[in-house]
Amino acid sequence: MPETVNLGRVNGRRIPRPNSLSMPALSPARRWLAVIVISAVAVRLGYILAFGGTLNLQTSGYDIYAVNLMAGNGYTRFPDFRPDSDLPPLYPAFLVGVYTVLGRSAASVALAQIALEVVTITTIYAIGRRVGGAWTGIVAAAFTAFYPYLLFQNLTLNDTAIFLTLLALAVLALYRTTERPTLARAALVGVVLGGAALTKTLCLALLPFAAVWWWRVLGWRQALRLSLVVGGVTLAVLTPWVARNIAVQGGFTLISTNDGSNLHQGNNPCVADYLLNGWDAQWVNCLPSPPEGLNELALSAWHRDQALRYIQEHLGAMPRLFAVKLWTLWSPEILPRAVPPDARLGDTAALQYEQPLFRAARIVHLLYFTPLLLLGGIGWWQAARRAARIAPILMVIAAITLAYLVFHPSTRYRAPADPFVFILAAYVLTDHRQPYTIVQGG
Repeated sequence: MPETVNLGRVNGRRIPRPNSLSMPALSPARRWLAVIVISAVAVRLGYILAFGGTLNLQTSGYDIYAVNLMAGNGYTRFPDFRPDSDLPPLYPAFLVGVYTVLGRSAASVALAQIALEVVTITTIYAIGRRVGGAWTGIVAAAFTAFYPYLLFQNLTLNDTAIFLTLLALAVLALYRTTERPTLARAALVGVVLGGAALTKTLCLALLPFAAVWWWRVLGWRQALRLSLVVGGVTLAVLTPWVARNIAVQGGFTLISTNDGSNLHQGNNPCVADYLLNGWDAQWVNCLPSPPEGLNELALSAWHRDQALRYIQEHLGAMPRLFAVKLWTLWSPEILPRAVPPDARLGDTAALQYEQPLFRAARIVHLLYFTPLLLLGGIGWWQAARRAARIAPILMVIAAITLAYLVFHPSTRYRAPADPFVFILAAYVLTDHRQPYTIVQGG
């Protein structure tokens, strides 16, 4: 028991005061947050115990990079160990840490990513609290914690869990920098955004959005000051990897070389029909074969040229293509819904999504996500009317939407935006008695 200090007697009873080293009592909201986090962890551990067989190391191409890094073969996916830059490096580096500490298994990855989800849930609470008060944060955290799609997706070997964590931390850092615009807080934004960009490059689109927001709420001088710091620190985080890529590829490569193939997969004669059939754009079978002998950088450039040529020569088809992409990205249904009979599969891991368990999960997702998406739209309208500080949330939604309208969409690619939609949904369902404040200077 903690030591107490005697404050005197009232009606003959001594009134103790806790020692200054004792823990302060949690607010009701924080107690609920603790319950949500503990429950979310328990649900995920239960999933691993009950359905761990559905987890697979081959659901993405990252495992081979981690294995080769641990074996001292460098960052490569090739049997001859020649270095490459096809995928961003942060998630393979994370897997190296997981494999080193917990061993190489799908269960080890799932356990490590549960820890990331704890950070994400608490960060979504902190963001929601800034938008509409503590209870908005609690409801948003609960929606995120028990979102069925992320329950499976964030336990699987892919980069969604770590990217979502970094994205949420970046948004929280943006809010905190706006509340107290110091250079240290701006530098933290740059560190987190740089890490997120080493997972998915699209998050760099947050930089100009943030600059405009700071200009609106803090004035152009503060906005310029903060933007220069954030941009400089982000660049410093990225520079070692960019320099490595230039040395390996013999030409400028920002984060990865898969942008060309992704652009081509999302802009070609058959992709709209593939998406309308509920199939993934990565399985399209109408792409011409590239010329022989192209190196990685040249191959990416060839795919990029093919996509741009298709767009230029078929401008009349672009409205339909972009409408199909937008629907695919924000559809309440989990997409892709099926594997086409002529799919170009590098492995058979995608076939597990045809199992009865996953078909049932699709129905649960539809029932869970559809009302929250509708509430999110209402929350956007309500928050805008009340001048709530939702700009960073809209930045995320806009960046993800624009990126996958240009490239190609799926539910997994949209999933990092979903918790931010849930914040807007929570805004509708809660009172807003803790106004957001901005502290000038400091």
